[in-house]
Amino acid sequence: MKIRRSGKQVPAAMALLSLLLLTGCRAMPAFNVLRYEVARRTGVYDRTPTGGATGTLAGRVMADDGPVAHALVVAADPRGKAYTDRTDAAGYYRIDGLPPGWYTPAAAATGYADGDPRNEAGYPVALHVTADALTQGPPIRLEPVRVEALPQDAAAAVALTQTAAFSAATTFPPGSAAQVLSYRFVRDGVTVDSLRVYLPGHLAPDARLPLLFFSYPGDVDGWQDVSVAFAAQGYALVALSPAGERGLDVRAHAEDARIALALARQGALTPHIATDEPIIVMGGSFTSAILYRLILMQPDCYSAWVTLGGIADAFSGAEAFYAGKLELPPAYAYVIPAMGPPNLAARELLDYSPVAHAGELPPTLIIHTTADRILPVAQAHALAGALSDAGVPVETFYYEDVSHYLQIGADLTPAGEEMFYRILDFVQRYQPTGNSDVQ
Repeated sequence: MKIRRSGKQVPAAMALLSLLLLTGCRAMPAFNVLRYEVARRTGVYDRTPTGGATGTLAGRVMADDGPVAHALVVAADPRGKAYTDRTDAAGYYRIDGLPPGWYTPAAAATGYADGDPRNEAGYPVALHVTADALTQGPPIRLEPVRVEALPQDAAAAVALTQTAAFSAATTFPPGSAAQVLSYRFVRDGVTVDSLRVYLPGHLAPDARLPLLFFSYPGDVDGWQDVSVAFAAQGYALVALSPAGERGLDVRAHAEDARIALALARQGALTPHIATDEPIIVMGGSFTSAILYRLILMQPDCYSAWVTLGGIADAFSGAEAFYAGKLELPPAYAYVIPAMGPPNLAARELLDYSPVAHAGELPPTLIIHTTADRILPVAQAHALAGALSDAGVPVETFYYEDVSHYLQIGADLTPAGEEMFYRILDFVQRYQPTGNSDVQ
């Protein structure tokens, strides 16, 4: 096969490749993007998939204490189409109908960290599926979820520093005001300066308020009106936005969120937080995946969560992307290919797929606009169905609006106003307010 090259494209590609070789594994997302661009420019994704003979992939999912029953095993083709099976009582799976090619399947099971087949050196194994044949894969070994204990003095461990304190107000609901405390901390060499605490504007000196934790996609201060509105209802609201240095590593972002919550529960941010009550968390878009990973670390810590315009099934999202059906903003045009080819990156895609662990999630409120072209409403439908099948209480609010997020203030729409009160009602049912402590 010959690849046509332009005089400008080759030097740029070579420079990027040189950078990848110099930076090693840290550049894997960049390498994935380069690989995607080569495939796109040579028309790989323009070719209509054809029918034909398919193959079968089989194997077993194991843990230290024996086979893992009812584990979800997923393999995806290069365009993101997922093929799945559930293991039987002896841990065996069999995935039929796979187009010939290379696959690295992944497995998910309650109480275990997601896994994929690995060689003796600890690297993922790609398995070659051929037409009209059975490919037997090595065992997929799952490890129990292990959460590293946080230090008793988290503030000292992460060099917590208060950077500002001020008052803020918003026009909706009328009269809403809050005290705002700004913090930064350092974890694993990355400075996270987006930690904020919002308290009702008038608060009794000995008030102890229930805790809400919001993870915002984008600059945390750009969501100040939302934070003030909820804090004014009688909550201590702790907010955080992702640190850019973490990139697409949702597990690292989830660890940042866990540190923020530990600081709140240890009284390092404010003495006004009731530290012995379960937490409600809310996130949207990319941060819904962060909260999904956060919840899986310690499911018993959370009484409920709200996902707004969130990711539910990264496999169907990837399939829509490679089919040209998503309208991603230019800044996020390479987010999906950066994860790697779906046929080799099923384990990474599971990080963004709450449907895979729906049974471990707390009561859920799903909010999504039918006008969403970034994350189509089908994502919400998939999560609602998975939660319902798993017996998890789930509520939904689907609305018609151009907004991808909850907006308050000058951008408030009737749908946004209804959304606020639906969230507030949901929160009050799973986490009673501390309005009696607000003067």
